[in-house]
Amino acid sequence: MTDIITPRRTDADSPVSGRSTFPIRWLQSIGYDVRLAVVGAQTMADAALGEERTEPGRREHLKEEVAGVRPAAVFAHGLMTSVLGVVSCFLVLLLGMAILRGPFYGLVTDGPYGPGTWGGPTKTGAWAAHAVISVPIVVGLLLVSRGIQALHRALVRRLYGLAGRWVLPATIATGAAGMWLIWSWIQQL
Repeated sequence: MTDIITPRRTDADSPVSGRSTFPIRWLQSIGYDVRLAVVGAQTMADAALGEERTEPGRREHLKEEVAGVRPAAVFAHGLMTSVLGVVSCFLVLLLGMAILRGPFYGLVTDGPYGPGTWGGPTKTGAWAAHAVISVPIVVGLLLVSRGIQALHRALVRRLYGLAGRWVLPATIATGAAGMWLIWSWIQQL
């Protein structure tokens, strides 16, 4: 089976202090979340095909841990991981749009400026209004990205019996809310 545990960090991955810098951690979190859709699909395929081996180069003791996990549980884990990955990809698209249409609003659009529009009748006012409104949205989306990463790590621990019972309902609720958000977004297009 494909190893679904996150890779170990090496000394080359982090600066001398042992911690990555602030933007690097957020980019790693976003990258982790985006890869979840592919990892989940691969995990479901491995469970369906009955593959019970870890990727080359992984720790050997994982083979014993994976041997005790039922294929149906691995398939369900892969499905939940894929849903979290799809939601994460959508949130990354929203993040990009919030950044482009927020602080960089004036560079992206010439838009209508007049009475009754956000920021008033000038381009400067509209630009400032979009920038101020987008900052909390960007911060919120970055926090949600970190939350999805933490939830998925807890889900992996639960697969091996190392996490509490709250993980499964939280994952299902997060996935359902995310898919509802995507559906709602598509409907308003």
